[in-house]
Amino acid sequence: MRCLQVLSTVASFMALAEAAKHQLIIGTFSTNFLYSAEYDDKAQTLELIKTTPAQGASSWISLSHDKKNLYGTDWNAETPSFVSYSVKDASTIDFEVRLDGSSECTGMKSIYIEGSPEPPYAVYGNYFYGDAKCGTVMSVHDNGTLRSVIQNYQYANGSAIHGLSFSADHKYLYSADDGGNSLWVHAIGDDGTLELHDQMTWPDDGADPRHVVTHPAGGYVYTVLEASSLVGQCITNELGNLYTLNQSFSLVKDGDDPKDFWADEVALSANNQYLWASNRAKNAIRKGYISAFEVNEHGALMQQYFLTETTNSGGFANAVSPSPFDDGLVAITDNSTGFVEMWKMNDDKTGASVVAHLDIDDGHGCCANAVWYS
Repeated sequence: MRCLQVLSTVASFMALAEAAKHQLIIGTFSTNFLYSAEYDDKAQTLELIKTTPAQGASSWISLSHDKKNLYGTDWNAETPSFVSYSVKDASTIDFEVRLDGSSECTGMKSIYIEGSPEPPYAVYGNYFYGDAKCGTVMSVHDNGTLRSVIQNYQYANGSAIHGLSFSADHKYLYSADDGGNSLWVHAIGDDGTLELHDQMTWPDDGADPRHVVTHPAGGYVYTVLEASSLVGQCITNELGNLYTLNQSFSLVKDGDDPKDFWADEVALSANNQYLWASNRAKNAIRKGYISAFEVNEHGALMQQYFLTETTNSGGFANAVSPSPFDDGLVAITDNSTGFVEMWKMNDDKTGASVVAHLDIDDGHGCCANAVWYS
């Protein structure tokens, strides 16, 4: 059975790799739209194929494990809430339901949402701004649509969670606490609810972990540190404990002041060959950075291949989304002027460059993050 599963996975990846056209869905910060784009990896073109009126401005979107549902935050909602859409294909996206988030915290916005890839496929939401120490766990119907809030829980005063990642065995949930300079570990129950396991304060004051990702081999966890503009790595074990490593990698160049930047994203490539990361410039007249790292089979970061300026500052975004068919290709979003780009790593791995560009200027709403549908 295991052999058949591996063969199926390889076949699926090969089918993706052979396909010339691939679709993405893109969220926004302040406009009520979802954008669908198509990238032709042969012609290296990127075009807008559908604009879908949405039930909220989703500054973060994520697909369910089977890509039949899209979950989103709502930047503009008076009551912090999360939205759920059914997805027939990248251009057929229909609103299903909205769930109000936690009422235990005030003045916050929903900022992040992620569905579990394992049954019962619970969905986890987090908040930013105001009193943002709350988190929310939501159940889903059999078809994957959000069903109900099954748990509201709290981190600590001053916490503001901006990213989540599941442990390789899906027994634990890691939370990047941008406001509390911490990484949190929660044990995941059979019903998807959480129980606090540990809080690890980052050893450097004011580093501010923003996003977090786990290597599937189970031994390493990476985080992008927003305030210090670094990529840090931790080792972990089967008990879910985290231990920081002294080695970190800079997302600014010599002579740059990290205070002029706010690091954004960290994500693994499709086959875990590379870790991609990005940085944003706080001043719109400056440019951000994109970077990639070598990852060994165990998950250790071996070297930083390059640190290259992005086209623009990135605005609130500069979020990288690695493609599911090419480890050396990522989508990157910008909302300072509103566009999506495809960046391709050079053959010698000394840099990366833009191979396709799509403007989506809707008044600085677009573009937030992008997710690959195919």
